[in-house]
Amino acid sequence: MKELRLLVCSDIHGSEKALQTLSEAARSDDYDAVVTCGDFTTMGSTDFVRKFLASFDTRILAVPGNCDVPDTVSVLEGANASVHNAMADIEGWKFFGFGGGLPGNSGMPFEIEEDIMERSLRAVAVKEGIMVTHTPAYGMNDHGRFGGHTGSKGILRVAQEFVPVLAISGHIHEARGKVLTKDTTFVNPGAARNGCYASIVVGETVEVEFHDRK
Repeated sequence: MKELRLLVCSDIHGSEKALQTLSEAARSDDYDAVVTCGDFTTMGSTDFVRKFLASFDTRILAVPGNCDVPDTVSVLEGANASVHNAMADIEGWKFFGFGGGLPGNSGMPFEIEEDIMERSLRAVAVKEGIMVTHTPAYGMNDHGRFGGHTGSKGILRVAQEFVPVLAISGHIHEARGKVLTKDTTFVNPGAARNGCYASIVVGETVEVEFHDRK
């Protein structure tokens, strides 16, 4: 299959500066797709999501985050950008995903019980694909500000079963980085609202470069 070059981002949280940074980055390099792991806004309307989608000439694939309103899904679907509870193909590479966050104490608009998240993700998963979630897999770039793991054991089980070559997530702003297992590279690109994103090349190997623009 063709080597893919991806611009990967997450947690924009309505930042116009972040959108400018990402759109400029997409224009400056030859990316095959922009992959976004959710939290376009913080309980905002879908207007910013539409603006985000209109700001790129490159193919966009995305899932919603826990801070996004549920209508975000239909907006992404209308733009042929959703991999939430869905699968997409780019140059033979199979992307699959599921967005939202686990239930918490903050009452975010897009929270999903873990058993539903796991079951839904497994239903669209493909072997050796590229997994896109907002919530990280348990133990994979998931240490929050107070320490301890905050990821999903259900997502981890799906990753262990289907062995994606690349698993991308966001949500935990403090847990930017990559974790390598025997067969999967797990990546959190960092919060775009803080100027963070990543370039990932997927081919014979997976190469990750982190970027910071303040």
